[in-house]
Amino acid sequence: MKSITLFLLISFCSILCFAQQEYEYVGFIKLNDSSLISLTLKLEETNGKLKGFTVTDIGGEHETKTSVVGDYNEEDKILRFREVETIYTKSYFAEDDLCYINFTSSAYRLGKSSKLKGDFKGLFPDNTECINGKILLSTKERQLKRIEKANKFIKKTKRITEEQKKNINLAKTMDSIQMNILRSKQTMSVFSKSKNIRIEIFDGGQLDGDKVTLQYNGNTILRNFETKRERKSIPLTLVNKKNTFILTADNVGSMSTNTAVIEIFVDDSKIKALTNLNAGEQTQIDFYLK
Repeated sequence: MKSITLFLLISFCSILCFAQQEYEYVGFIKLNDSSLISLTLKLEETNGKLKGFTVTDIGGEHETKTSVVGDYNEEDKILRFREVETIYTKSYFAEDDLCYINFTSSAYRLGKSSKLKGDFKGLFPDNTECINGKILLSTKERQLKRIEKANKFIKKTKRITEEQKKNINLAKTMDSIQMNILRSKQTMSVFSKSKNIRIEIFDGGQLDGDKVTLQYNGNTILRNFETKRERKSIPLTLVNKKNTFILTADNVGSMSTNTAVIEIFVDDSKIKALTNLNAGEQTQIDFYLK
């Protein structure tokens, strides 16, 4: 009995020691020229070590997702993180031209402080200095509480009709703003260390008969394919330095535009995106082998 109790105690301590905590922030970065760029930061903390990613300019023409690493000293309240590697970008800049955030906060309580703000230094991948600015973030939990409060106000106010109230859902609007949308004549660049990646395509909403054609490096791999709830898994091999994947909307289903969910599994990352195309329109993903 004692040995079983001891085993359970050791197991419980192991779980606590290696417990992983997740934190998500939303807000902006303010550059020295006073321009604002939207920023989402997601961190995972394990025994003081941080890893995660940022997404800047969400929904914009320069939307970029970048992996981050860092550390947190609970005793000294010091949090540090830096962007290290581009996962994908919709910007026309080359990867070596992207400016990476390097940030330190000397008075932050991870999991307790609701705001994360301060100056950051911008560095190119070769560590030469680029543009600097400020980070202005708050926890997603805090933002959702504010949205909930706003929703309650909307429900009580008499300034908005009951019909209009039914169509207002601020939480859903926030989620849609943060969705990675693949639009017509837009190219997303994805960077991979591995030659082998995987794409899964499916209909994540109401089935409405959307059909797509997929081409990879000039070859058609699916023609007039109707997206369903079941995922279609497509393994891809990166044979060139630059590999091109093109999705064409063959039609528009019974609801709105052609919307297919695409999940890209590359290295240790998953990129989730949603097409928003009219019939005949195309969107492109370029896969770069590092």
